[in-house]
Amino acid sequence: MLGLIVITADTGAGLLPHALFDALLGAPLLARGIAGGLPTGEAVTGVLVVPADLVDRARAEVVERFGFDEIDRVVAGGPDRKRALQAGLAALPADVDFVIVQEGARALSPSKLADAVVAAARNADAAIAAVIIKDVVGADEGGSLVALDVRPSLRALQGPAVYRVATLKAALETDAADEVEAVARTGATVALVDGDDDNRLLSSSADVSRALEVFSRRAADYAFVYPSDLLPEDPLQGALDPSEAR
Repeated sequence: MLGLIVITADTGAGLLPHALFDALLGAPLLARGIAGGLPTGEAVTGVLVVPADLVDRARAEVVERFGFDEIDRVVAGGPDRKRALQAGLAALPADVDFVIVQEGARALSPSKLADAVVAAARNADAAIAAVIIKDVVGADEGGSLVALDVRPSLRALQGPAVYRVATLKAALETDAADEVEAVARTGATVALVDGDDDNRLLSSSADVSRALEVFSRRAADYAFVYPSDLLPEDPLQGALDPSEAR
């Protein structure tokens, strides 16, 4: 079974959790982050991890209002990325073998990117979206520039990522600050999937302003997210007699 963990945390996961309830073109940033982590061709069992004081709000204002039936549980997580992930893993059913990890603040993940990462992970131990670093980079050695000859192989890692559950659990037992780095250190195979230059983790108000520009330019590339209470009524449902046995 395929699982999904959408994480929010005070550190290591982008914007602070409270800020993810701010709207971007009519939908909370958190709703758009969840949508970006959902595969289009496969069912998932999902867990949303938020601070304890936001569990009820996230369930009502995001999961239920925007019809995320894939999110089966909303649970309280720790203040940092690692403990948020551990809380999400603990809430998944025991028969989940691969899990998608998506930050709630990653509101610019295009539709079907999750599908590509899932497919790649199933031929490895993990997979993650990544893009080529286009900027010139160098190393600072005592205030002097040291040229790097590895730039063609450098990649900026994005999300979503997909892991074998056993591999991720083992990696989180290490002292590495980032789970992708931890997985790679264990010797597990991490496949790289072509990401998207606009798929950046939102970490500031400037990032949110930029996201608005991206959505206005590329709306068709992102999942449709709309509150269920504002969707038009089903005309067939209105014509049915509620007292009639069916």
